Amino acid sequence: MIWPTKKLGEILVGAIFVISGFFLLYKEVYGWGVLLISLLLILLKLDSLTEFAINLTGGLKTKFVTPGVESKIITEKERGQTNNVAIVSYKISSHLPGTVLFDFLKDWKVWFWVANHDAKKYRVYIKIKFIADGTEREVADGYYGGTQAWKLDAFAGIQAPGLGIPEEIKNAVIEGKRVKIQINCDVKDENDNLLEKKFPQTYIYDSQNNSWFLEP
Repeated sequence: MIWPTKKLGEILVGAIFVISGFFLLYKEVYGWGVLLISLLLILLKLDSLTEFAINLTGGLKTKFVTPGVESKIITEKERGQTNNVAIVSYKISSHLPGTVLFDFLKDWKVWFWVANHDAKKYRVYIKIKFIADGTEREVADGYYGGTQAWKLDAFAGIQAPGLGIPEEIKNAVIEGKRVKIQINCDVKDENDNLLEKKFPQTYIYDSQNNSWFLEP
């Protein structure tokens, strides 16, 4: 972008050089007059000089690049043309909007929430892993074991109660050990073709507040 003040400055400097150069030529001071006009031509080419390249025997090249190029925000239309990325989110919590509050230490359950923010339909496969003090336990099958799909219509979500907690995880909580629930997610299209494997999201149990928070 060329700022108006920069352009005005170039015009002003150019006018000074031209007037001074022709004045010196008029006064028959040819050397200085030619020098001033030559300097003006160089100044007008400064932007081109920023792309100067050195090419030396083996091909050594240095190019000056103007920094500050803005990152481009990809529109929904462009995203569909380039990468087939599903806008699907998922989480667990002791309480979700419009639902009952689970007392984890009493009910030993959490709410699970999965949502499709896209205009397409998806089949989402969730696999839950419980982690406690070096012990890992994956759900074997079903909706939380990665064998049954959560079928999500466009712009639709599901709030599911009652993700049960294995006995060894309960014991770990009672013993005051650090407990995590990891959510792994595969997103497939309506024909069950894999579109994307999401990064796992891990929630950590906060015993002081009897709630869950997302691991950074």
